[in-house]
Amino acid sequence: MKIALFGGTGPTGRHIIETALARGYALSVFARDPAKLAAFADRVEIVVGDLSNRDAIKACITGADAVISALGPNSLSAREKRPIMRGVATIISVMEELHVRRLIQVSTPACRDPKDGFDLPSRASVLLFRLIARNASDDIRATAELVRSSSRDWTLVRIPNLHDGAATGRIAIGWYGRTKLGMKLSRGNLAKFLVDQVTATDHLRAAPGIADRR
Repeated sequence: MKIALFGGTGPTGRHIIETALARGYALSVFARDPAKLAAFADRVEIVVGDLSNRDAIKACITGADAVISALGPNSLSAREKRPIMRGVATIISVMEELHVRRLIQVSTPACRDPKDGFDLPSRASVLLFRLIARNASDDIRATAELVRSSSRDWTLVRIPNLHDGAATGRIAIGWYGRTKLGMKLSRGNLAKFLVDQVTATDHLRAAPGIADRR
């Protein structure tokens, strides 16, 4: 089993790589700066490129059974319009070309779901984020809409604020306003859940929220 990973060079990416390798998966990791993956250079395939480079994206996805995208806006003051959505659009297009079906995409509560109820903490957090980072918020929502409308076997994983921490296995999974979902999630728990979805079928074409469970 091989996973193509996008957004793997940050702190969350390190957890995803370590989790996937521990499960025995092969990995191709997309990176603009391969130096950020030096610790894994002999254990993963590193594909160098940026999200405007279709050929590099295709090289990363070729031979993969699933794609995990931990891509998200990396600057609150980003002025470029929907860079993540455009990158994910290319990823989906390449997946269609290569007949790769499984896509797991990280998202946030800014992406609402019909199964959600009213949840004041998440609504307030989304509103505040939209006020201070309108372009980033718009990119997150547009990316989620793109994934939902695709023909892939997608899962949108909606997450709250991340903190450094190992996987505990104690997470809440469900829908905002209907499940008790806190406002924090460890990177280790996120990585475990994302890698679990490569073979799990519980959340196909669904957008569960997850959070640490006390």
